[in-house]
Amino acid sequence: MNRSTIAACLLGSAIAATAFLAGTAEARRPYSFFAPPAAVGVVDMATVFDRLAESAEWDVKLRSLESRFSQEAQQRRGELEAMAKEIEAMADGPAKAARVDEARLKQLQLEQWGTLKQLELDREKSLKWQSVYRAVREGARKLAENEKYDLVLVDDSRVEIRTRRDKNLPPLEDQAQSQISQLRILYAGRTIDVTEKLIVQINNARTVAPAAPAASR
Repeated sequence: MNRSTIAACLLGSAIAATAFLAGTAEARRPYSFFAPPAAVGVVDMATVFDRLAESAEWDVKLRSLESRFSQEAQQRRGELEAMAKEIEAMADGPAKAARVDEARLKQLQLEQWGTLKQLELDREKSLKWQSVYRAVREGARKLAENEKYDLVLVDDSRVEIRTRRDKNLPPLEDQAQSQISQLRILYAGRTIDVTEKLIVQINNARTVAPAAPAASR
């Protein structure tokens, strides 16, 4: 075998060995699987709450409840004022003392009644927000399923940091830091804003769903 033939054989062997090693390394190299881009939508919650039909219905019921409480409180105060004038005109004696005790009891009952009504009103307001939030969450789920969104986020990128000096509040720096720590989105493009779609989704569903429970009487 001449030298040129031997050289050709050696070169072929080297190429084959290189190819084999490269193939082996490729076979051992772990494959990287990348998740596809997620479809994201953002929502301006303040706008949603302002324009939901259910929220408006709750507001009407709550105003009616507040009006009833206010009228009853005014009536009770009027009775107390009339009683006070009656007592002032009475002569001193056992009858007046008994009437004073009666007025004090009535005043105490009015204060207790007012506290209970404030708690009742607060409970109804809480029920409003719970109910509306459930509707928003369910509406976001249906919107995501129908339009293939992988993630729907609350857009807090436009929230302004506000501080207020008050002896009962933390220092201004702490107020600012606390608000910043609660924010999650620094920027959201208008192209991914689904606020209008979500409002339509929820209000349309509202037309066929049962109404929210009436405020307590």
